[in-house]
Amino acid sequence: MYILSVDTTAKTASVCVAKDDSDTGLMPLALLTLNGMLTHSESLLPMIDKALNMSQINISDLDAMAVTAGPGSFTGVRIGVSVIKGLAFSQGEKIPCIPLSTLYCLALNVVGYSKNTIICPLMDARREQFYNAVFKSNGESVKRVCEDRVTTAQELTKELMEKYSGKKIIICGDGAKLYYNLYRKYTAENELKIVLAHPAELLQNAFSVAYAGWEVMKKQDYSLGKYRGSILSPIYLRLSQAERERNEKIKNANAVEI
Repeated sequence: MYILSVDTTAKTASVCVAKDDSDTGLMPLALLTLNGMLTHSESLLPMIDKALNMSQINISDLDAMAVTAGPGSFTGVRIGVSVIKGLAFSQGEKIPCIPLSTLYCLALNVVGYSKNTIICPLMDARREQFYNAVFKSNGESVKRVCEDRVTTAQELTKELMEKYSGKKIIICGDGAKLYYNLYRKYTAENELKIVLAHPAELLQNAFSVAYAGWEVMKKQDYSLGKYRGSILSPIYLRLSQAERERNEKIKNANAVEI
């Protein structure tokens, strides 16, 4: 069983071809990651082509494709989803396309740290806001505590202090370093045990996406119609900047007329 996975939800572009082996479980055959060197529109298709070639398989050999459908950069999310949709159409929609939460996949990056650990993925949503979710780790898997959301550094710090004071909290994602520098404004020193993930596990990793897709495949009939490429779509937690600015202009124009 082969899975192609893609993540372009932030500056990092990551592509993986993974194989389910009966002896070792899911293992990466090829994993390529590019961090902010080229735009996703320039890098993604060549990375996919190279990963397939290095794995010595064709698109038609794939059993599934997995993609982080959000949250994240509006442009990045659209590019990743659109490319996977295009590949699905090229194969007559015979390959299931599994949409996944970017935050859940980020949590899988650090699942093996230790038991009884809180994992808090953070993506920079600008203006001291973050796309965020909270997970609990037992050292082998993660359990979601809350849904994906948009929150501020102050709101998140308050929640972590109320619920997880004294517990080890691992933060990861492209917003982790920013939050690490901000949260001290809202809490006393050493009141939270927050640890930055290791640089190798901090950002998007397409193998984690493949693993999350593999979990879906094991739990249900992933060939069901809901995984057709034609219905794959981005997941947004808020309006884009252009939409927000447009709504603000309409609101101001209406206020002037009144």
